[in-house]
Amino acid sequence: MAISPKTSRAESTAATSAPLLSAAPLTPRGARTRVKLIAAAQALFERDGYLETNVADIAKRARVAHGTFYTYFDSKEDVFSEVADALVVDFASALLEEPQLPSGHSVSERIEQTNRSYLRVYARRARMMAVLEEVATFNPRLAAIRRTSRRMWVQRNTAAVRRWKEQGLIDPAIDPAYAASVLGSMVDRSAYVWNVLGEPHDFEIAVEQLTRLYCNALGLECHLDRKPDD
Repeated sequence: MAISPKTSRAESTAATSAPLLSAAPLTPRGARTRVKLIAAAQALFERDGYLETNVADIAKRARVAHGTFYTYFDSKEDVFSEVADALVVDFASALLEEPQLPSGHSVSERIEQTNRSYLRVYARRARMMAVLEEVATFNPRLAAIRRTSRRMWVQRNTAAVRRWKEQGLIDPAIDPAYAASVLGSMVDRSAYVWNVLGEPHDFEIAVEQLTRLYCNALGLECHLDRKPDD
């Protein structure tokens, strides 16, 4: 977090005379303890939700003293922020792990691959996504993390839609940012309904239908409509 230029002299003096614990490098043992606390917190958040989880339970599950928690985190909100940040990284990593498509692949094949990747990660992290969705409704700081997760995908897709528009592949009247936001919401909300609310679905059919709808909305040719001998 950036320090405001309006920070008072007293605040500045306090900051320099009493360095934050987080500013000091952790020992190997300290790093392991911190990881244990994050893992314990994640397990409890996923099992019990945010509101029903407390610091005492996190410390107990991590097998450390209650006070040890505060050596590494200021509050339950702080450790939840770490868990949620890891969730965002997990989604970002999914993009990097996507296999390379063969040369000459179509736009719709890329859309299908991205939808598949997103649904796969969402299914794996559904419980934590459910908790993050819940917390985002009443905690502004944690809601910002949820927006960051969404923004990563929207920005990526905005750039793609803009490129397709420049190439003359889609309707020139389509606004790339709005299209990416609306279509991203379709995929994201569908993932929530299927994986959190438990609406029955078949993974492969879900990927196929989302891809068709995405392409139809943009007026893109969909490779799924090709005949075998095309």
